[in-house]
Amino acid sequence: MNTMVYVMLAIAVVMATVFVVLSKGQRGLLSLSLKSIASFCFTVLALTICYYKGLGRFGLFISIGLVASCFGDVILGLPDMPEMKKKATVLTLIGGLAFALAHVFYLSAMIMRFGFEWWVILVAIALGFVFFFGNKFIGKLNYGKLGAGMPVYATFVSLVVAESIMAFVSGANTYGAIMILIGFIMFWISDIVLMNIYFGGHNDKANQKLYYYNLASYYLGQILIASSLIFLI
Repeated sequence: MNTMVYVMLAIAVVMATVFVVLSKGQRGLLSLSLKSIASFCFTVLALTICYYKGLGRFGLFISIGLVASCFGDVILGLPDMPEMKKKATVLTLIGGLAFALAHVFYLSAMIMRFGFEWWVILVAIALGFVFFFGNKFIGKLNYGKLGAGMPVYATFVSLVVAESIMAFVSGANTYGAIMILIGFIMFWISDIVLMNIYFGGHNDKANQKLYYYNLASYYLGQILIASSLIFLI
């Protein structure tokens, strides 16, 4: 593998670490700028790997998913800035749609690369159950008007985790499958923590602590997903 790939991997790790440490609950222009750079870096990492190894459909779809995630990161960071509070609902919707698109491309890439088994649906439903009811009853979250749609959302975001479990179980490319499995699990965990931030009713100090867990698991996940292309294309 070209040295440039490992240089880009190191840059992505460093920038993500700097952002997570200095994020302070994603408050202020500096935090948003660092977030944008950190997300841009994991996208460039994937594109760098594709450049040296060849794009292919799997690499293309994973890269599009990372680009959509990067866009969603920036948009979802805006409502945390005081001057953007009035547009929080619209921005949250746009950011959520960007991440939904990312999941569609991630899932499509995984199915093209590893195939699909019927039991993946059952695993996704089980993980969605843990996601929704774990947060609702253990975290005591109040989803408000979104409560009716949250089980569907929880199952949807769990699909790619279930698919990555299938990829690992199938024994296809062990190193890449392990990396992408851990990556999507971290992404899933970050989403669970994010629900606690949005719907947990915590004060700013508690949310700031939760943001560290959310961002650390999220960036670890995205960097692992991007890095898995080293073995999977």
